[in-house]
Amino acid sequence: MAIISYLTRIVFDFGAIQQVPAELAAAGGKRALVVTDRGIVASGLLERLQQVLPADAIGAVYSDTPANPTEAAVLDAAAVYREHNCDSVIAMGGGSSLDLGKGVCLQATHGGELAQYALVEGGVNRIRVDVAPLLAIPTTAGTGSEVGRGAVIIMNDGRKLGLISPYLIPKVAICDPELTLGLPPGLTAGTGMDAMAHCIETFLAPAVNPPAEAIALDGLGRASAHI
Repeated sequence: MAIISYLTRIVFDFGAIQQVPAELAAAGGKRALVVTDRGIVASGLLERLQQVLPADAIGAVYSDTPANPTEAAVLDAAAVYREHNCDSVIAMGGGSSLDLGKGVCLQATHGGELAQYALVEGGVNRIRVDVAPLLAIPTTAGTGSEVGRGAVIIMNDGRKLGLISPYLIPKVAICDPELTLGLPPGLTAGTGMDAMAHCIETFLAPAVNPPAEAIALDGLGRASAHI
């Protein structure tokens, strides 16, 4: 049986970052926690986001996203979310920042042990609809977390677990190609290869999903031609 759904609203254009204020308001957010990493801060991309948003629309910035998101980082960022009375999250960066943002949206509204919401712990049914709204602003190709319903988090006990729920899907993905132009060549190539790998595994997967297979073939051709 194939279950085919594409649920994420996507704003895709050069300069799409200008739409963040309107999209945040549409998602019901008034005071967002920005989840990002130090590389995004150093590159000036965070400043570009701050320039398009009113000062009071950003409650706080959490820029300590690790290379692979951890439970400790989720708890730290969720504490910042609560301390600054945030009501939404803007995750900006690669897949790690986006996955961490999903974890924060969950932890900030649900509480308790994060592992209880993992797929292997039967957590799907524990994740409620009231997850905090998330806006995803990817700055790399590859992970697809901006349109996915899952996040992979390394728990404090060392397990690498997936949080899976349709309620973790970002309210909107702001895809602005201009944000990728300043990436180092190695990172551009590496995330491009990641995108290729996802396209290959999608096409070869035993589950039948004709729209996804068509997208995978098109994506494979585009990625291989430009890396």
